[in-house]
Amino acid sequence: MPLIILALETSSPICSIALHNAENGRLLGQAELRLEKSHSTHLTVLIEQLVANTGHTLRDLAAVAVSDGPGSYTGLRIGAAAAKGLCFALDVPLVAVGTLPALAHQVATRTPRPDAYHYAPMLDARRQEVYT
Repeated sequence: MPLIILALETSSPICSIALHNAENGRLLGQAELRLEKSHSTHLTVLIEQLVANTGHTLRDLAAVAVSDGPGSYTGLRIGAAAAKGLCFALDVPLVAVGTLPALAHQVATRTPRPDAYHYAPMLDARRQEVYT
């Protein structure tokens, strides 16, 4: 049985989830919802649908990863609560992932010669400020 990781990103207006095979790094599936202020209503449904659509069950999860910010305080709480609930019920580890390092990693892995660049990921912090 492969090591399957469920990843949750709820720190931004776009709620996104993904299933990864941790042994080979392969993305098994992903889903996102672009409706602001609806994470709490739709997150568990997205998880159920993604897991079912990839032919897995929640019992197949080896871990759950969740963004730990920066970002929307309410969104982060929704993601953390869902992740902690799943981890408690399934007795699997919870992994917190910083939103900004995850963004930088995503860009670096898609850039030729990533060592030739400096990355400064930024998120809107509102009031004409940014998280970086």
